Amino acid sequence: MRQINLKQTTAGQLIVGISEHVTYWNNLGRKDPYSSRVFTERQSVYASRLSPEGSYTPQMVLNGRDQFVGSDGPALERALRDDARREHLKLRIVSSALTSEGIDVKFAFAGNPSKPLGVIAVLADDTDRSNVLRGENSGRQLQHVSVARSLARVATVRDEGEQLIHVSFPEGLSRSSGSGHHLILFAQESHRGAILGAATMPL
Repeated sequence: MRQINLKQTTAGQLIVGISEHVTYWNNLGRKDPYSSRVFTERQSVYASRLSPEGSYTPQMVLNGRDQFVGSDGPALERALRDDARREHLKLRIVSSALTSEGIDVKFAFAGNPSKPLGVIAVLADDTDRSNVLRGENSGRQLQHVSVARSLARVATVRDEGEQLIHVSFPEGLSRSSGSGHHLILFAQESHRGAILGAATMPL
């Protein structure tokens, strides 16, 4: 994902990537230090909606609507072209303030969705590395980009306006600015449906 994260497409779309590490490998001889059951459950719901083959890795989901093998560049390009023709709503981070326990954020939403949307907050590491001791990648050091450390629903939007939210730091995340982390907000239909707007900022 290093090649595409935070890049713009030819249609002007900003690609905001999130690496959600699932727990699949934890039962196959190595513990993924960035894995979480929350991400595994999200993958399972996406797979039930989008994938006849079920869950697999690496699996990429684009805006909750398309899924394909994460290394399939042509599939990603097709999905981005299809997504550019769909409706998107504007989600914008207006301001933020770090606290001892997290970050207070004001965001603005513009648009009139047909149904309420959940606003999901993700705190992510810019980059991470992991040493693989067992399995097919045994002996390798893997590099990761935009690694989700926490993910939670923090608000609901029904129409245009601004809201204040608080996003708590997960355990082990540095509490200071400029430490290689960023915040992502995205507005998503219920039951892991379409993502209609997203915004990100460095911490």
